[in-house]
Amino acid sequence: MIKKIFTFVSFLIVWLIFAGRSSLDVIVVGIAASLLTTVLFGDMLYQRIEQRIGLLGALRKGLLTFLFIPVFFYEAVISALKVSKHVFEKSPSFSPGIVKVKTKLNNVSAITVLANLITLTPGTLTIDFDRAERAYYIHWIDVNTREEAEARKAIIARFERWLGVIYK
Repeated sequence: MIKKIFTFVSFLIVWLIFAGRSSLDVIVVGIAASLLTTVLFGDMLYQRIEQRIGLLGALRKGLLTFLFIPVFFYEAVISALKVSKHVFEKSPSFSPGIVKVKTKLNNVSAITVLANLITLTPGTLTIDFDRAERAYYIHWIDVNTREEAEARKAIIARFERWLGVIYK
């Protein structure tokens, strides 16, 4: 019963965050949608989590993910400012290109999340991932180094550390 209540409250909080406003009609629809989702899928949600990492592990992962969100937004804003700077330049000073960057991550979910974070950060786009070498091919708007270690540090190191801890 506690899991279902936690699920319902979690769904309702997510609903209210994404709704962007808190009028009576939004709250009523959110309660109905959260209740329906909890009844239909509430048991399935925690089944795999309990089998793999346990409830405390899931809470730890959720807390770390919550703490990581501001880090990502900070990096996204910094990257957006760098890209914006290039937009207003009279003569472009950037040199776009594709770089190969290896990752230390082993978890498939972490590798997938990292690829999405790279793509969501302005100025970079994950093109491909080589499973054998565990390397991303990334289109980078401002290739200032061809050294893999430096490119790795500039593009993925800040996210990789967090994801390595979250998906441990």
